[in-house]
Amino acid sequence: MGLSLSSAAILEKNKLESDGVWLVLMKIVFPTTTTVRIARNTEDVVWPSSDGNTYTAFPFDLDDEREEGGGAHSMLTVRVSNVSKVIQGYMEAPGAKGGVGSDVNLYVVHNQHLDLTNAEVNETFTCTSAFAGTQWATFTLSAPNQAFVPFPERRFIKNFCSWSFNFPTGAGIKCGYSGATPYTSCNKTLADCRLRGNIRYFGSFPGIPDGSTHVNVSR
Repeated sequence: MGLSLSSAAILEKNKLESDGVWLVLMKIVFPTTTTVRIARNTEDVVWPSSDGNTYTAFPFDLDDEREEGGGAHSMLTVRVSNVSKVIQGYMEAPGAKGGVGSDVNLYVVHNQHLDLTNAEVNETFTCTSAFAGTQWATFTLSAPNQAFVPFPERRFIKNFCSWSFNFPTGAGIKCGYSGATPYTSCNKTLADCRLRGNIRYFGSFPGIPDGSTHVNVSR
């Protein structure tokens, strides 16, 4: 089953230029039940904007996902800044088990649509290992891959289309190219899509700012 985007997300995705940005939010629930909410942003984020939770601006990075156990599980490494030792303090609290066993949620929301109560991406993981260094606290997260279906199905990427090019006709239904000029291939970039007059169906997210995290999207 493909990813269903809200009408607001589709509108933002199709904008070639936008003042808004996609934000990555993370919620960590430690075994002590202490909950930490942080935002990969330069300022705090309240989501949902009406009576929501505050996600504190805090540096963190997401590494590429990998599969283990013959594809049974998807593994993701998250590095959270530990310069202030704040995260390490939560990890070392009595009963926190160093962070192992924590439940972690990753959300992707758009800063101009924080009124929406459902995130465009909502992924749940369990922390299987954790380590606190001088610069970063590193969490290895695991998510069951139901029915051994390849995971993730799509990613938020700035300038690379996810769809198969529609040549011959019917080969790429989501691409939908049906231009009069008989192109037989496409390099999947925004420029190529524009050349073919098919921007409406560009299968990526040009509104994502440069240098942002590419966020994996599950089914």
